[in-house]
Amino acid sequence: MRTAIAVLSLLSVSALADDARTTPLQADTIARFTGTLATQHVAHAKLDDAMSGKIWQRLLEDYDEEKCYFTQPDIRAFEPMRDKLDDALRAKDASFGFDVYDAYVRRVRACAAFATNHLARIAADPASETAFRGKTEGEYTFAGDNRRWPETDDEMRALWKRKLRAELLERLAEAELDKRKSGGKAAFADIARELSDDYEQQLASLGEPDLQEAFERFMMAVGMVNDPHTLYLSPAMQKVLKAELTLSFCGIGVSVDPRRSGLYVLEVKKDGPAGIDGRLKPGDRIVGIGKSSGTVKSVKGMSPEKAVRLISGKKGTKVALEVVAASGARKRLELVRDTIKLEHAAAKSRVENVALNGRDFKLGYLRLPAFYGPDSISLGLFLGATRRASTDVEVELGRLSEAGVQGLAMDLRGNGGGMLLETLMLGVLFVKGGPLAQLQNGDKAEVLHVSDLLLGVRRFDKPMVVLVDRASASASELLAGLLQDRGRAVIIGDRRTHGKGTMQGVLPLGRRRGEAVVTMGLFYRITGSSTQIKGVESDIALPSILDGIDRLGENNLPGALPWRKVDAAQFTPDGNASSHVPELARRSRARRASSAAWRAHEEKVRAVAKSCNRKSMSLDYATAKERKRIDRESGADRIGRNGRKASVAQDVEALDKDGMPLRGKDAVLDEALNVLADLVELSGDGA
Repeated sequence: MRTAIAVLSLLSVSALADDARTTPLQADTIARFTGTLATQHVAHAKLDDAMSGKIWQRLLEDYDEEKCYFTQPDIRAFEPMRDKLDDALRAKDASFGFDVYDAYVRRVRACAAFATNHLARIAADPASETAFRGKTEGEYTFAGDNRRWPETDDEMRALWKRKLRAELLERLAEAELDKRKSGGKAAFADIARELSDDYEQQLASLGEPDLQEAFERFMMAVGMVNDPHTLYLSPAMQKVLKAELTLSFCGIGVSVDPRRSGLYVLEVKKDGPAGIDGRLKPGDRIVGIGKSSGTVKSVKGMSPEKAVRLISGKKGTKVALEVVAASGARKRLELVRDTIKLEHAAAKSRVENVALNGRDFKLGYLRLPAFYGPDSISLGLFLGATRRASTDVEVELGRLSEAGVQGLAMDLRGNGGGMLLETLMLGVLFVKGGPLAQLQNGDKAEVLHVSDLLLGVRRFDKPMVVLVDRASASASELLAGLLQDRGRAVIIGDRRTHGKGTMQGVLPLGRRRGEAVVTMGLFYRITGSSTQIKGVESDIALPSILDGIDRLGENNLPGALPWRKVDAAQFTPDGNASSHVPELARRSRARRASSAAWRAHEEKVRAVAKSCNRKSMSLDYATAKERKRIDRESGADRIGRNGRKASVAQDVEALDKDGMPLRGKDAVLDEALNVLADLVELSGDGA
């Protein structure tokens, strides 16, 4: 067996390959993609040395954001290409992308081998448990921005020892908290062996180099330096995404979030194969994926796109999953892929009865998870080519009106956007004719109207509140901003929304070449203010658990386009909701000040912010265990740590059978309905 020292003394990355490995098809794809960016991207960024440096940095951080694989000698070996990638792209050469990939694979192999050897010795040494449970100073910093790549083998070994100790303690704390319920004690050696098995799987999965993956990651870096939403979609990813846009989408029916130690299950769709099987739960961690026979591939270091491809497949075929349950138990599942219908993502409504100020109010609640429609991606949620968000919402509004509701709470929390046309058609359901938004994809901003397309539509004219959070983005922000600007609704929720004010177009690059998703336009509110960066500010702040997380929001995404302003459109307000905000806010503050449930919610918000803004893990067991306990109680362990976008595992206890939030379990919804009742009263519509 190689020693740990021998394993990690492998590599100063040897001379980078000087042979061009770019295929003719890839070369043509590069030419078409960069040409599309030059002519179609709203910023028309120039491909020069400065852009080269951004691509160089983006690619390295894409592979090693935690700065635990590459070394300073590796970076120095890459340095000559820092200002030459513009020349390489003009020459249609992706060799640097392959070179970085090769170096990354060699480093991962070395580090995974070191990890398995180191953890095997820990598991075999009876004295290790006492040492790991004892008092220890220090932290492992997992946020790469706060450190440089290691210079020497000794620095790399020391880094990995801290990393492995932190990961082992985190798993031990999780297992111990689960065992505590039954009065048991987690087996330290078993935890060490499980972590070692994960790295062993990662090592075993690094077989033949995947040059297609290397090309895709290089092209993604080229696209995303223009702005965070400009992407390259390979033919394989096209199939995955377009499958999600048809009723023939096949998979196992789960939503996952890629994190450092696996794919965390956010949601299990009850009618999908995983939901019917019943063994996979939100909060479980998928650590390996494979076919029904043979070994599974570790997901450590695997790109999210590749993981999605491995899980998805043809109807009737089997997929094997290696899963670590939220309880710490390990299990292997085999599921048969089937057609997935995502009806849970459709607009839904219900009548809410609220008793307040000695009166009874009948209120409408409507949840819209995405602005779906024909050919819309809508954050990967699809409801079929014949379904439209605007049509479904109109139907739900009709039901609520027939039930005699006095006002409406529209819930756009977690809604990341979707189709522009659906947004505008939804707006017409609440405001009269006139400007709805502005769009700039050239020198001037165009005022958008669609009232002539919807003659005779039945408008909902009762008082409204709109619930938003930091994950409400794009189309959600456009609609919320419109209803705020036209005086139709009071905006309630996090201090502000995500801040995405850009429009993307999908442009084909040709057969077998994939597609370019390019930011082609900028959105503006009818007041002339962009939703980019600033988002939409709430009239009444009722923070969710996302509100205090520093990394969230468009302003924290690398390469985000700046906020801009254009001339305001001429419009006539449809209401005066904003005039009631001071009194609504006063009443809400008074209620919350005397509410034990709201104080408990605020404590959760603070705890989640503290946890998610943490950039390190403790190397002391007692500290790690206490942090994990707080994370569980607050719900911080349900928040994805991948990148700067929020993904939240479902709290199934807070949801009804149809996926709608339950009263009494959702403090923001409860208070928002109280605010709506106040608004109905102040508007004189509740008499």
